[in-house]
Amino acid sequence: MKILVIFTGGTISSTENAGYVSPDSSKQYKLLDLYKKRAKENQSNKAIEFDTLSPYQILSENITCDNFRMLAECLNMVDKSLYNGIIITHGTDTLQYTAAFTGYIMASSKIPIVFVSANYVLDDARSNGVDNFYYAVEFIRQNKGIGVFISYRNTGDYPKIHRATRVVMHQAYSDDVYSIRNSYYGYFDDCKFNYNTQIPVFGKSQTDIFNIPSGNGSSCSGILVIHPYPGMEYVMPSDNVKAILHYTYHSGTLCSKSPSFLQFAEYTKAKNIPVFITGAGIGADYESVKCYKEYGFYVLPAASPEAMYMKLWLCVINNKDTNEIVKVMNKPLADDILLY
Repeated sequence: MKILVIFTGGTISSTENAGYVSPDSSKQYKLLDLYKKRAKENQSNKAIEFDTLSPYQILSENITCDNFRMLAECLNMVDKSLYNGIIITHGTDTLQYTAAFTGYIMASSKIPIVFVSANYVLDDARSNGVDNFYYAVEFIRQNKGIGVFISYRNTGDYPKIHRATRVVMHQAYSDDVYSIRNSYYGYFDDCKFNYNTQIPVFGKSQTDIFNIPSGNGSSCSGILVIHPYPGMEYVMPSDNVKAILHYTYHSGTLCSKSPSFLQFAEYTKAKNIPVFITGAGIGADYESVKCYKEYGFYVLPAASPEAMYMKLWLCVINNKDTNEIVKVMNKPLADDILLY
């Protein structure tokens, strides 16, 4: 069995020095050494060979869309027929974004691509980095799925495998990883993999519909993201904004009574800037929901808001018009949308 490991940085490939964590290229080899030691103890390292690549080394909070392009180029140059699977190391801060991005551009992958990260540096006894890597290897070794995934063990929990397009942002002050509505793919009880039987069976194949244009640009320009808060003041979008992703409170609501909301809604309507609502609840609509629907905001189906951001960005850089974007954002891709 042969697995390609792509190192991109993050805590799992970092060292803590004088109270600060920074990337350390030597740590990637330590991760492999720690895995081999653990696998030998568990007698589960039979004939596994690792190749490695490292397109960049960065703390994930500093990732830009140039890094997305670099990762895409790295994955596209790999002869995947040579490998049983690919593991990508990554930081936790933006894990949801890069995993979703990869989930969309590698939706038709015939081998598993699994992201792993760590809550603490590998030298810290609290780190789950080796666990996450170990079970990523087991997932590939046991041939339990194709497409893009995340392997992660929350504190006090079983190691879980998540679909890359279903993971949501961490809660404040927590390093735990969750899929939207607990729709994780499966979990390991020791080395036995168990599918999540509470969700419908995931699709066996997908179609890639996005290209990654070459070029530079340090930011994911063209998308404005808005989060609601009490007494909210809206700022009018700049001229380079091509689409807006608007989060809501858990009930699918936002602050519609603010005078600046009406200015914002009128402005986006006049400028033909599509506004997509993510996080809207299922059930009875509230008054504010009626308000944003009247202005033609597009309410997205249940899906990870972070995945929806990456999907929207991919639509924008592929120069899709509003009608095309609306169609794509509402279409299940890479198992992103909950169909139940």
